[in-house]
Amino acid sequence: MNSNAGRYSADIDFSRKIYFAILLLSLLWNLLIFTAPLLAGNEGLPSAISDFLYVFFSKVCHQEDSRSFHFFGNKLGVCSRCVWMYAGFFTGTALYPLKYRINNTESPSTIYLYAASALVLADVIGDLTGIIGNTFLSRSVTGFIIGAVLPFFLIPGFIKFFYEVNSFLKNKISYKN
Repeated sequence: MNSNAGRYSADIDFSRKIYFAILLLSLLWNLLIFTAPLLAGNEGLPSAISDFLYVFFSKVCHQEDSRSFHFFGNKLGVCSRCVWMYAGFFTGTALYPLKYRINNTESPSTIYLYAASALVLADVIGDLTGIIGNTFLSRSVTGFIIGAVLPFFLIPGFIKFFYEVNSFLKNKISYKN
């Protein structure tokens, strides 16, 4: 661990494991969104899996049919904004190493997070107030933007958190011995 005015980088091998776990989980999450409609309408276990996935995703999304994309005649596991938010998250995660080292523990300026959040908020408020109705395009674009921005804040936080937990546990174990 290097100390530079409160800044440090985590171990590169440890950071790679955290990064690839996030990337893999993001990919799996995206695939499950498309698995729900793919298995819907079948009988037996595929139908049960599809039903489970729709219930699972209902905890994070309203799944309103008119605001959802459809695949094989069935709505996706989440609405259009959420589909693109998760696709954006995966894309941002995949692009993260092009901007930062994997073991980076410093987040970018929060202005990027605020700007992306403001776009989503403007789209939602515009629709709720009737000033301007949002569309599949506006929901998709704003969802993708917020999703693509989030990994640049979450990855350094996860790496720092798990690195510190790992260091703490190693110290506790070595102290007992």
